[in-house]
Amino acid sequence: MTTFRTITAAGIATVALAGGAALAGSSAHAEGRDDPTAAAPARPAGKALIATCDGGAVLRLHMRSMDFQSVPAGTTAEVEGSQWTVKGPKKGSDTVLVTLTSMASSGDAGDLTTVSVYKDGVATAEGAKYFTYNGILDQATVQFCTKIGKGQHTLAVRATDGGGSATTLYYPTVGYQVFN
Repeated sequence: MTTFRTITAAGIATVALAGGAALAGSSAHAEGRDDPTAAAPARPAGKALIATCDGGAVLRLHMRSMDFQSVPAGTTAEVEGSQWTVKGPKKGSDTVLVTLTSMASSGDAGDLTTVSVYKDGVATAEGAKYFTYNGILDQATVQFCTKIGKGQHTLAVRATDGGGSATTLYYPTVGYQVFN
């Protein structure tokens, strides 16, 4: 018997695998676009290569896809439709995995777009993460992990264009997965 939880878990796994593949493909590729022989930058010694975002059972899943959005040059804008109000647990905390996936272009050559997650109007501890670079349309995915405690919380995703020309997000999809 197929349950909602089984279907949800399968769907989340598919999104995570697709997002991970897109992130792995685009981050190394972005560095040497003009020089096909350029290698990806060396990884700094002593840095963790794996990040973990886990909890218990999946409690809620909220996803929203939009058409497209332009973020003006040198500005920060909330990704349309990314704001979500969620109620935290009665005690302790829940873990929230936030994923943004989009075809994106950072305007002109040399432009960098970053993404941040805000909880109750304040940026989360993970800070801004690389999303897309240069004026080439590319698949971009980024994930964040945050905790929510007791009470109502508002989560939102914001994109920051590094200047030069506007960033365009085509069909951005924002997902919030809550674990207990």
